[in-house]
Amino acid sequence: MEKSSCIFILFLCAFPTDISSRRHGHRTKGNDSKIVGGYDTTIQDFPYQAYLLLQKGSDYYQCGGSIISENYILTAAHCLSGVSKAIARVGSTNGDSGGTQYKSRQLRAHPRFNPATLDYDVGLIRFSNKINLDGETTKAIQLAESGSPVLPDTTLTVSGWGATSENGNVSPTLMAVQVPTVSTEECNMSYGYISKRMICAGVPEGGKDSCQGDSGGPAVGDGPIQLGIVSFGVGCARPGYPGVYSNVSSLRNWIRKNSGV
Repeated sequence: MEKSSCIFILFLCAFPTDISSRRHGHRTKGNDSKIVGGYDTTIQDFPYQAYLLLQKGSDYYQCGGSIISENYILTAAHCLSGVSKAIARVGSTNGDSGGTQYKSRQLRAHPRFNPATLDYDVGLIRFSNKINLDGETTKAIQLAESGSPVLPDTTLTVSGWGATSENGNVSPTLMAVQVPTVSTEECNMSYGYISKRMICAGVPEGGKDSCQGDSGGPAVGDGPIQLGIVSFGVGCARPGYPGVYSNVSSLRNWIRKNSGV
């Protein structure tokens, strides 16, 4: 895959592409990100999901995000690196059509974001116009409270328009996958540097994961309550390499301070 703006651990944002063909993403810190081993779904089941088209120079990238209020979408900091403008599509099962589009007014990444380790991988997008929350196809997601633990074997539902296989094509329609969280100790056996601002989820045998193009999208527990943000992984759905997600509860105070949510 192209690694010009991604580390090869698969950031889940998209490859650069022309604006008419924008179903490319990158979730690589070394590889790609998209939903692998999941299922087709609709925006009615995930009304908080947003599709992001990000402009970086003359290139465009795909990432995911989640609506957290009528003013803000939550995403990953690595999706915003070097980006000058973001367009969000909400309220549509299709990434390329339908729903409503909103143009960014402000892009803000966590000031302690580390592109080498992907620690503090959280960002916010504010829009020029308020997002119309109709409660059916557009709805704000509840966020985990500060300090609330995410225990091993917690089921996360991850959604997005990312690739369905490593180095594969992104999906034109919304997909989702369910993966159980694993302990930090187990995840460190694969990555060696998992911080308290990260949570990991996957199955030992592989086959289920987020992938290229899913970066910044929501990982949601019961409630629904957003517990994680798609961040990175080695490849997509590889055995022994769970996906890594930003831990919303550990980053909650920054989110609240900068969005009021």
